[in-house]
Amino acid sequence: MTVEPFLPVPAKGEEGLLQSRNRPFALLVFAICGLPLWINPALTLSFDSVYLTPKILWIYAILLPCSLLLTWQLRKHLHQFGVVFPVVGTWLFLMCLSALINQNLWSNWWGAADRADGVLMHGVYAALLLTGIGYARLADLHTQQRILSTGLLVGSSLLALTNIFQQVHLMGIPGEGAFTGVSATLFGGTLGNRGYMGGALALLLPLAFSATFKGGFPQRGMFIAVMLITWALAGTFARGAWLAGALGLIWLAYWKRPKLREWLPIGLGLMIFTVVTLIFGNGRGTEGQAITDSSGRSVLWRSALIGIQQKPLLGWGSPALWQVMNSRDAQTLLHENGTQNITAIQKRNDDPRSAPSFYVTHTDGSRERVDFTINKVHNEYLDYALTYGIPAALLFIVLISRSIWASRLIAPGLSGAVVAYAAYLLTWPEVIRFAPIAWFIMGLALGASFRSKVRSCPPQPSKNGMSNPKPSASARPQS
Repeated sequence: MTVEPFLPVPAKGEEGLLQSRNRPFALLVFAICGLPLWINPALTLSFDSVYLTPKILWIYAILLPCSLLLTWQLRKHLHQFGVVFPVVGTWLFLMCLSALINQNLWSNWWGAADRADGVLMHGVYAALLLTGIGYARLADLHTQQRILSTGLLVGSSLLALTNIFQQVHLMGIPGEGAFTGVSATLFGGTLGNRGYMGGALALLLPLAFSATFKGGFPQRGMFIAVMLITWALAGTFARGAWLAGALGLIWLAYWKRPKLREWLPIGLGLMIFTVVTLIFGNGRGTEGQAITDSSGRSVLWRSALIGIQQKPLLGWGSPALWQVMNSRDAQTLLHENGTQNITAIQKRNDDPRSAPSFYVTHTDGSRERVDFTINKVHNEYLDYALTYGIPAALLFIVLISRSIWASRLIAPGLSGAVVAYAAYLLTWPEVIRFAPIAWFIMGLALGASFRSKVRSCPPQPSKNGMSNPKPSASARPQS
């Protein structure tokens, strides 16, 4: 096996240039890792004022400037990003085109008021992706690993502790008592919803696990971090997040082949979770729920498939799901939602972009109000196709798939993290509360794959999950 670097080794005198890139990279890493922790624990009527608004300010005031600064320093190398740059550009162009063609421009560009995930936020995701690619490709590997590991250790541990403190009744729900916005739940920590917490921890677990052992010896800080992440992830009781974390670890284990003792922090985390749950309970109050229960997602998925068939190229714009639901037959929609024995239906609003709401009269004479307040499909791939069209959704899948496959050997920890995120998006939406972390990791995964060119078989993965451009001593060159 022969490995040739895409770029020449930095000559003497270029150390200062690398250091100038490392400083903004360090700032960006710590800003990204701090994003999930940023809340406004104030008495308010809306949960979004506690969990969403502070993160929006953090993203646009801190993350985006840091990303743009680093991208500016890497601007001369943008043409070396291969096919990724035109894919990202086309993806953004299709979303912008969808936003311009569909009405309600502000909602298309900014996103739903309780999510702020419109085209502008996807521009931030693209900036973080390109920044990760550029830095992972050009930076010193040892420095990159040290900065990322330190940020991951601090950020993931603190995030997991906010969940754990709620499990052991040392922390309540910030903003409890609010009645608008995306409702916060117990064990959601500083991300509010336990499903969002589970997604963030599932994303971070494979990456932290890959860095736990170095040279066969445990790194004490990362060992504790993995144990805390495992404990907190199990404590979210979010089935989609559980599956995502498991798939990420399975993918990592397939390519990295960790030794049995390296699973010790995960085993300890699960043991502690079991004991704590037996003592304090799970906090969900959902006894009797079947493991295959879709939790009301089936009506969202059916509506999405109907809407995609009607507008496959550029989608509906935001809020796509509500527009499709408002265009459907009310009785069919209510039946899919589980509302039975209906004799009369009265629609409460006529705005196609507002949440569908009905007064329903039952056969026994009782009357109830049924509101469809969820405005995301809870399958991000379907939501992309519904909102921006099938072509944009396919490009999104291409970016995720490429980052997984290209880094599976040279950076299996990054690859496993993206696998976990991709699995999570099958049953949950992409949310800005931690999505920037995922996009930056995707960029690092793609950038790691650009570091070296393999002519025959790929290099062996490093034990810390980061890039290792050195070839195996036992490998034989092939033509």
